[in-house]
Amino acid sequence: MAKYGEGTNYAKQDDPIASSNIIDPGLLGGKIRVYQDTATVSASSNLNSTDYILVGGKLPTGSQVVKVIVGHGAHALGTQAAVDVGDEGDPNRYLSNIQISTANVQVGPNVVGGMYYSVTGTTDNYIRITGTAAGTRVTSGTIKISVFYVVE
Repeated sequence: MAKYGEGTNYAKQDDPIASSNIIDPGLLGGKIRVYQDTATVSASSNLNSTDYILVGGKLPTGSQVVKVIVGHGAHALGTQAAVDVGDEGDPNRYLSNIQISTANVQVGPNVVGGMYYSVTGTTDNYIRITGTAAGTRVTSGTIKISVFYVVE
């Protein structure tokens, strides 16, 4: 079996001298951090397409999100209820249109642009769970979220 090629970061690590070969913090040997949160939607505060819930803490500028896990129960959620997971700059940066009308665990990102997204510190430091299109509101229930990101 012959070597087909090299990954981008492998090549940079192999020859780190050129200024263009410097590896961004966290891409090799970074530390994975995680924050977890629980969001509860009540009947008096339906989560629809114009509403969102802020979860977790402030992501450090330069960190990269590597995984988002959303878990939810099957109780009292609107028919065909769906949510997005993103931030102020892009409401579905990490998970788009995940159905939460039945108990399930969703692992993402399921959006290409959210995979290894580097936090810029402008409108993307806080993760949001957002309702999707009108008519698919979440009426009540608990949504759990874990966000894994790499820094340093």
